[in-house]
Amino acid sequence: PRAALPRPSPHSSRRFRPRSRTRPARSAASAAPAAPALAAATAAAMLDDDVPTETSAQQNALEKKILAFYSEFEQLSAEELPEALLLLRSAHVKYLHAGLGQLPASFASLDASRPWIIYWILHSLALLDGRLPASPTPDDIVFFLSCCQAPSGGYGGGPMQMAHMAPTYAAVCALVTLGTKAALASIDRPRVQQFLDDMCIDPAHGGGFAVHKGGEGDLRACYIAMAVAHMLCLDKQVLVERSGMVEYVRRCQTYEGGLGGEPGTEAHGGYTFCGLAALALAGQMGTIDVAALTRWATQRQAAMEGGFNGRTNKLADGCYSLWQGGLFPLLQRLRAEELLSGPGSATEVSSSAGVSSTSAPDGAAVRDAAPGVPLPEVPDLPAELEFRSPLEQAQLEQVNKSAWAQQIVSQALQAGDTADQAMAQGATARATSTMSRQARVLLDQASVAQSAAEAAHANVSAANSAAAVLFPVPDPTDPPLPVALDAAGRSVPNPPLFNYKALQLWILRCCQQAKGGLRDKPGKPPDYYHTCYCLSGLSSAQHCSNVVLGPSENMLRRADPMVNVVEDRLRAAQTFFQSQPPGG
Repeated sequence: PRAALPRPSPHSSRRFRPRSRTRPARSAASAAPAAPALAAATAAAMLDDDVPTETSAQQNALEKKILAFYSEFEQLSAEELPEALLLLRSAHVKYLHAGLGQLPASFASLDASRPWIIYWILHSLALLDGRLPASPTPDDIVFFLSCCQAPSGGYGGGPMQMAHMAPTYAAVCALVTLGTKAALASIDRPRVQQFLDDMCIDPAHGGGFAVHKGGEGDLRACYIAMAVAHMLCLDKQVLVERSGMVEYVRRCQTYEGGLGGEPGTEAHGGYTFCGLAALALAGQMGTIDVAALTRWATQRQAAMEGGFNGRTNKLADGCYSLWQGGLFPLLQRLRAEELLSGPGSATEVSSSAGVSSTSAPDGAAVRDAAPGVPLPEVPDLPAELEFRSPLEQAQLEQVNKSAWAQQIVSQALQAGDTADQAMAQGATARATSTMSRQARVLLDQASVAQSAAEAAHANVSAANSAAAVLFPVPDPTDPPLPVALDAAGRSVPNPPLFNYKALQLWILRCCQQAKGGLRDKPGKPPDYYHTCYCLSGLSSAQHCSNVVLGPSENMLRRADPMVNVVEDRLRAAQTFFQSQPPGG
């Protein structure tokens, strides 16, 4: 995976139902309260905090784009809904076929990532159940990847390049996905085992794994070592003990609950997936604070977009559909009490995030702009606001700012009338000039207040069309989620840990390109990296929830949640490797 590989808010309860042409749209005020669930802990858009930043401006711009994608759902009939949520399978297959042959010069910067490109394309085709192109053939791909295997046992980013953990993972995944006997037999497993052993960092020197000889150590390397050993049926336990990996991963958990790339760094979605999956492969997920990680992961899902961001206060990105969304199938393997109890449990956190799709100054900014002018105070939002849904919060903010704007407009008009009357009654030029100046200041600030009220109105529109509002979970009409086990080993219902419908909506409506390929977000071009991880996240959301948004043909093949290779290909490869003689 690439290195760059607030508190939760309850979803509004308004469930999306396509309306007929003759029936009026359902009012948001008529919604019934949503059932409590961990999935309610998605990060709503930011409240207007009067501290505009480049990030908040980008977030506002993104929400405006998303609003255009989602607001049309109220106008769709039941017959039109499947087409609006259709996975463009054939277009994506055609796009992927173009990447396995000769690439244009613009890809020169990815010369050290060629096994990655092969894996991204082959895995995407496998998820889509798409055929391979006529050229290059599977044998051509096997030959090229064999040329990438270095004498040290690992794979480099291209022929004659240094062995590195990242392309080693990509090459092994690609060969397992190809699944032919020639592909599996091309992997020199003893040399790969030696390479992984050589990458172990002694616990006395920090522990974990290095990404290459003499290179840095981080959670990517820990995950890759476990994933490659798992796929090739190598001895994972020896690697865990030699590297002190479990303790290293534990030290990477931050105060937020997520994991950083190495101890002392910021929690990040890609590294969190790597760390949790590495522990899952080692059978050691319970060694970290799972409740804190679960809380942090649920907070990374944006209520408006439905997708995930990688870090606090960052924008949603399609690739985190797997890096963040893929955490939940792993967490579902744990007992319910491990997810909900302990310090920082998700059940102990109240909601404080709101919805804002545009920025505008509030009362403080207006008062600072006109010192000495007696303006009405902006009404304080009630303390219980932080426990409201994003939609309710936006509606109350609109009421307050609209009332505030009306007060200022009334004062401005009154001041203008007073100045006109004074002038008509023969007041001195100095007196009327002062009154007129005050009236103009008030009129200017009335314009600012009106803009703030209009922004609050836009927030209501955004909240009303948010992914979490259109498709809330849990839904009584959905099939049951996979069951978990309690401490006594009894089956218990698995709570929805995230909004799997909103994530699918984000991928299908915002990340798909009509001509093929998937992207980071609206406004970005498609690429093979995002195509792979958007589709991986879509498959993960479908299979961990038993829910397919849109027509049934949207269903993708199931990938193993720990190594992200299609399950039947992984099982076939492991059967092949287990049949090989020792050292073969």
